[in-house]
Amino acid sequence: MANINLLPWREEAREKHKRDYLGILALVFLVSSLLVYVALMVIDSMTEEQRGRNAYLTSEIQLLEKQIAEIKKIRERKKDIERRTEIILNLQQARNLPTHVLDELVRIVPPGIYLSSIEKKGSLLWIEGRSESNNNVANMMRKVKTSQWLQDPNMRSIISQREELRQLQRFSLKVTIREASPEQSDTQGASR
Repeated sequence: MANINLLPWREEAREKHKRDYLGILALVFLVSSLLVYVALMVIDSMTEEQRGRNAYLTSEIQLLEKQIAEIKKIRERKKDIERRTEIILNLQQARNLPTHVLDELVRIVPPGIYLSSIEKKGSLLWIEGRSESNNNVANMMRKVKTSQWLQDPNMRSIISQREELRQLQRFSLKVTIREASPEQSDTQGASR
């Protein structure tokens, strides 16, 4: 049989196989490095994009916080204005209250009663006077109960007293003044 030396061919095949293996290994290394680089670039761009969104949201949040602070100031001013308006309306109503009370007293005081003193303390009205009979005082108290400006009549005292030609009773009466609503004041002004 012919003697063929296959050693150089095997050696060459091994060298070629080794070179192919190293080439493939280098190619895999380059491809994986490229993939890692691309992945890092994508992650970096996503991170930058998220930072931009966060910065935008932060600036918008600061803008909204300024607007909220302005709204709070406006609400405080509105409450202050409403409080002042309410005070002014109360003063406006209270300005006409003595006139309404005196007008109401003229309506409820029946003939035979003579008022000697009227004193207002807060929402209470202290009335002192003289009456020809107890019925007159009772009628006056009934009229107070139906009055729109006065309520809760309370007799403090009634004393019989003889004066010159006739016998008069001295009485003392406590009456509460009702708080008038703006509608009630308006209807009073419109009915006159």
